[in-house]
Amino acid sequence: MQKQKSSSPRLLSGVLILTASNLTVKLLGLLCKVPLQDVLGDKGMGYFNIAYNIFTTLYLVATAGMPAALTIMISGTPENSVRRKQVERIFRVAFSAFFTMGLLGATVMLVFSRQLAAWAGSKDSYLCIMAIAPTLFFICLSSAMRGYFQGHRNMVPTAVSEITEAISKFVIGIVLAYYAINKGESIEVAAAYAIAGITIGVGTGMLFLFVAKFLHDRDAEKNCASIAVIGETVSSKRSVFKRMLSIALPITLSSVALNLTSIIDAFSIINAMKTFTTTEIAEIAYGNYSTLAVTMAHLPSAFIQPIASSLTPALTASLAAMRNAPTEEERIARKASAMKTMHSCLKFSSMISIPCAIGMSVLSGPILSLLFKNPVSVASAAPLLSILSIGVFFTALLTISTSILQSFGLQKKTIVSMYSGVLVKLILNLILISNPSIGIYGAPIATVCGYFTMAAINFYFIIRHIGIEIKFFKNFLKAFLASAVSSVLTVTVYQLMAKLGHPSVATLVSIFVTVIAYFILLFLFNTFEKGDIILLPKGQKIYGLLKKIKLMR
Repeated sequence: MQKQKSSSPRLLSGVLILTASNLTVKLLGLLCKVPLQDVLGDKGMGYFNIAYNIFTTLYLVATAGMPAALTIMISGTPENSVRRKQVERIFRVAFSAFFTMGLLGATVMLVFSRQLAAWAGSKDSYLCIMAIAPTLFFICLSSAMRGYFQGHRNMVPTAVSEITEAISKFVIGIVLAYYAINKGESIEVAAAYAIAGITIGVGTGMLFLFVAKFLHDRDAEKNCASIAVIGETVSSKRSVFKRMLSIALPITLSSVALNLTSIIDAFSIINAMKTFTTTEIAEIAYGNYSTLAVTMAHLPSAFIQPIASSLTPALTASLAAMRNAPTEEERIARKASAMKTMHSCLKFSSMISIPCAIGMSVLSGPILSLLFKNPVSVASAAPLLSILSIGVFFTALLTISTSILQSFGLQKKTIVSMYSGVLVKLILNLILISNPSIGIYGAPIATVCGYFTMAAINFYFIIRHIGIEIKFFKNFLKAFLASAVSSVLTVTVYQLMAKLGHPSVATLVSIFVTVIAYFILLFLFNTFEKGDIILLPKGQKIYGLLKKIKLMR
């Protein structure tokens, strides 16, 4: 029982580590696109984003389910005398598969770069596709090692490698872009130089993971006791691969579906807009939307994804312990602990995503103006971000609900929800963007509807097959009410300060004031329970302080 008690703090520790790294990576990625947008413009960023979205899709096809399968299989391996050998065999099988798929994927991007660019409706983007192709091989190997470490619930190597990648991409990509422009290269060539920074950055992160894995193996070998194995055998490579494939394939299909929203935009926006405008205008519109609006809307996921990444191995281990519990009383206690973990994750994700969605929607223009200095680009992207921001909440629910379904072995259910949402996205994209009176605005509208469809179906499966009582009022409605009230304060403070002639200061101050007001309202609405606060580092002391100042009962 003692071991079970430690799972929640360990889960939160993983969440905090990955949140810090994800936020750093997202911010560096955003900050990287600010100078790149100044150098390359909306058109050049269009080339950049087409290549990046194609790369991301092929990367997910090759690897999306494998890291999750690796994490699930390692975290679910029993604590017995052959655990270390079993885990090592799982890793070696996965690594071989990653190596093969990464090599094939990179080759496809290189050989078919011109065809892929033509299908996207922007033939000049083929240089960017070629420049990013080797990244697919590097990132596949990195994913194998990240899945290995996360299976051990060690999030540090993943966090450090992601930050290493981000810093390298940030510095090298900008330097190469400026070098190309100063050399007098065309925009499409300069964009290819910029995206080559991603390849170099991912390669750097991969090297760090190789070193981390070597050190981990050396320490494990040193601490490994010689235990006689009686009646316990290591699974064959074939059985490991079959088990891995049965877990990975449904996850891959659902993960690819989630990313298909970006690839649908990459292949449909320019082609659809070309029916009523020029190719150049369509490329500029796509570059503006994908660089400013989409990048900013993805920022809150830095807080949500770590919750899901840490939830999967923690919940898998908890469920495995529940099934192996020696007594019925212990089994019930472990199940209650697993349910509590799920509710806390849902609550925290809603408390993060709802204010982000509302805040970015009402302050889309001022927020973009803080980062991007081209007023024309900001004016074009602001209304797009206002629409797209609504999807932040649905994306958060989708991320957490997918992890819950995967942990319970219901990976196949997510395929239904994901592809239903993709179908909604595709149909709406084709209908709305082709309408000249709607145009590019059809893309964020379709994305929000697609994410809503995915999340709604996921929750239907959770309620029906797992039997979790979602508690919408406690988990979602209170956070929405607190966000709605604080957003009024956001607009009021911004308008008052903007009239003084300092819009950037007004934006920052209004965001700061809103955050303070929002958390006060959460406590006033009794959103937090004692158990939620205890999960935090120094949770008992924090709870005592909050109780003392009357913010909690």
